[in-house]
Amino acid sequence: MTTPPPGTDPVRLDPVLADRVMDALHLAGLPIAHGGCGPGVHLRPAEPLNDDDDCRGLIALHWMASRRLAHAAATEEHQQPAHAAQQLTVNAVQHALTNLLPLLGTTASQAFHLWEIRVADAQPLPHDLTGPPGPRPHGPAPIASGIRPDVITAVHRSATLAGLPVATRPGDPGIALRPCPPLAADDDTTGIADLGWTPSRRLMSAPGRSASNLRAAVDEAIRQALPVALGACGLDVWWRRPDGLPPQLRAYGPSDRPPIRR
Repeated sequence: MTTPPPGTDPVRLDPVLADRVMDALHLAGLPIAHGGCGPGVHLRPAEPLNDDDDCRGLIALHWMASRRLAHAAATEEHQQPAHAAQQLTVNAVQHALTNLLPLLGTTASQAFHLWEIRVADAQPLPHDLTGPPGPRPHGPAPIASGIRPDVITAVHRSATLAGLPVATRPGDPGIALRPCPPLAADDDTTGIADLGWTPSRRLMSAPGRSASNLRAAVDEAIRQALPVALGACGLDVWWRRPDGLPPQLRAYGPSDRPPIRR
């Protein structure tokens, strides 16, 4: 551990700002990385880019993928599969965070040189979003009806590498797998999944139009990151954007270019 020079105070997180940022992340359904290890969003005091960079009091956010992907990336040469997969995953999720956090009352900007997002301010969540979470279903996790087992396994494996949670029960936060309805008579979607995002049960159960709009915005922001992050981590996943219909994020199964080969 580096000892600060005499006469200086160690840089610490603003506890109020950190609590508000973590509350916003939990509301969106994203995990927090504790102890400096992934997966999840890691919070730390921002570090200056140069002598003119006054970032005191700011919080830096960095997406940390799974330890397995981080270890594989650290032991490979630059631009090898695991290294590239980690870069793509981090960039995709952090881009989603820059779009997502302002919707939750957090002032955020991305410092590309540091691979981090800086937070300068965070407002308390509205009263209608601070209520208790909805009830969590009990019993065994249901099997996604109509989706092939190899598709389900591929989604779970790629999400685990990327550090993203998969919703195991309806209403749980994370990636949601839904049967993919065909968009035309010759559109064979048998066994494939349409991927969505479920935020926290607290946001899912919040009443009112503003909460409904926020749920849709959170889903859109994180969904945009999924094809890049999951695709980099070994999933064959593509958008299908039909005119006049909601877009589908289709998962077909494992890709032929996994970042880590067994």
